[in-house]
Amino acid sequence: MVNSVDFRIRFMKHFKKIITVLLCLFTVAGLCACNKEDEAPKEELKDNVPVITEEVKVEQVTDFEAKESPKSQLDVTVDDWLKIISIGEKNGVLSVFVRNISDEDIEYAMLSVMTGDGRAEFPITTLTAGASATLRCKNGYTFKEGAVYYSWEIENKTVFTDELTCYPDIFEINGTDGFISIKNISDKDIEGRIYIYYKNVTDGVYDDGVTYRAYVDGLKKGETTQVQTMHYLKDSSRILFVSYGE
Repeated sequence: MVNSVDFRIRFMKHFKKIITVLLCLFTVAGLCACNKEDEAPKEELKDNVPVITEEVKVEQVTDFEAKESPKSQLDVTVDDWLKIISIGEKNGVLSVFVRNISDEDIEYAMLSVMTGDGRAEFPITTLTAGASATLRCKNGYTFKEGAVYYSWEIENKTVFTDELTCYPDIFEINGTDGFISIKNISDKDIEGRIYIYYKNVTDGVYDDGVTYRAYVDGLKKGETTQVQTMHYLKDSSRILFVSYGE
């Protein structure tokens, strides 16, 4: 017969072990949950091209000041692919916050809207599928309280017919503030001009409708060259695609 005292001692030992294991499991689960919350990626890689896909809210964009315009046409979709999220100002200029809700990468389009000053135009270049952008008015108009913004239109829309790529099996591309370096990692010489296209990003949103371009004239196999660029910033620029041999 098992002594009752021994039984209690054994029970307490097993009970303490169970409690210790449970505490460890709760701690690990808590750490995993914290790490998951901290991760929040704003872009994914598609063929070595960073593609912004997160639906960023307008209040998350620090350099865009949303304005209220209750009588205006907002939160509407233009031409079945461009959603107008908000209207406001960016650096004192009339601006709009938009999102490409289609599955197409837009090469170029001209967005326009009627305002108290006339028709305001907002150029769009390289707006990838699912991405958002803040667009500044090319006319230089400012936001006016009480003005009505209506009759949104899209003109001259063109889409990329080929998937955007940086040719990761041919080029190795890196950037730092003011410079982009490109290396030919293939086993062949590349003749002709090589173009590198990039945009600047703030808070997970493309800045303006501008797409910048740098280029080099050919690369021997194994050769690396560096291009000086005025607008490239290591922490906020994204290389979108490369073209060559055209």
